[in-house]
Amino acid sequence: MDHTPRTSPSLTVEVAQEVQAESREVIARGLREFNGHHLGQYEWTGLDVYVRDADGHVVGGLVGDVALGWFSIHALWVMEGLRGSGLGTEILNAAEIAAIESGCRAAILDTLSFQAPAFYEKRGYVRVGVVDDYRGGVQRIFMQKRLHT
Repeated sequence: MDHTPRTSPSLTVEVAQEVQAESREVIARGLREFNGHHLGQYEWTGLDVYVRDADGHVVGGLVGDVALGWFSIHALWVMEGLRGSGLGTEILNAAEIAAIESGCRAAILDTLSFQAPAFYEKRGYVRVGVVDDYRGGVQRIFMQKRLHT
């Protein structure tokens, strides 16, 4: 597939493999404005949880955002030596409480079959979709959970 930039008299299509924060913000803002015509005005904010060791290094956490009453979890990670200690549950609980306080009624995420579907299911998440053979037989599993106030 050709990934070279294409040009027309007034447009240039550029493929970037490094994050351009300003460009991403323009795209996200444009999508929010478009969605606002259909869904009304809404805020889209980050909701992250960071776990740091005594030296201030991140050893776990969660990356997510909140919009339209939904909490989207993009990543939850715990350093290998700390896994199985309950820290993942603590991170998820803190994030869900913050999401509820932000007005969220539900959470959504996706995980891979070798990652943590059982972890999320034990915490009330249910499968709502699966992509089979995501790569090498791995499944990409989409999950949601109703958050209780």
